[in-house]
Amino acid sequence: MTTEIYCVRHGQSIHNLRQTIAGQLDSELTPHGFEDARSVAAALRGCDFDVVYCSDLLRARQTAETIMNALQLSRPMRYSPLLRELDYGCFTNKTVAETFQILNYKRAPEQRYPGGESFNDLQTRIGQFLSELQSVSAGQKILVVAHAGSIRLMAMLLDPARQQEHLERAYGNRFIGKAVLGDDGRVVSFEALQNPERGGF
Repeated sequence: MTTEIYCVRHGQSIHNLRQTIAGQLDSELTPHGFEDARSVAAALRGCDFDVVYCSDLLRARQTAETIMNALQLSRPMRYSPLLRELDYGCFTNKTVAETFQILNYKRAPEQRYPGGESFNDLQTRIGQFLSELQSVSAGQKILVVAHAGSIRLMAMLLDPARQQEHLERAYGNRFIGKAVLGDDGRVVSFEALQNPERGGF
């Protein structure tokens, strides 16, 4: 019995539009962000999900709710703080370019952003989420709506043979990834079903 996990990044947020770091702030979707969510829903049409997991941050919640409404899904939605974006600490609200020039978590995963988290801290959170997910939702078709950082780590943990590829990929606002897990919980396949470059980092 296989488990299918569809990983979706939230639509364009106010911070994405401004090219600033939202981190764990509640940054709402722009009108284009709602279009992103509806576009993802169209790509997922025909998928009969058993359950939807979502970051508890506003931009992810708005995306998940838009997708569920478009697909007329009445499945349970489970919000999880474990799926939140990386906490960038004092770099929150600074520009993405400035933040990554000073500290790029892809190059220094063990280094914490002052007042926030390191990429390794995020890995611990996402690892806990995946462990809980596989214990309660094995054999199901699952939709997960989250953020670039948390989806990046889900891909790396689910598909360790291609960790570097997943680390370096830019995750756009209409990203959809699909992981298929076997009976033993190991990945059978992982693929990006769609990933427009706009808004990715």
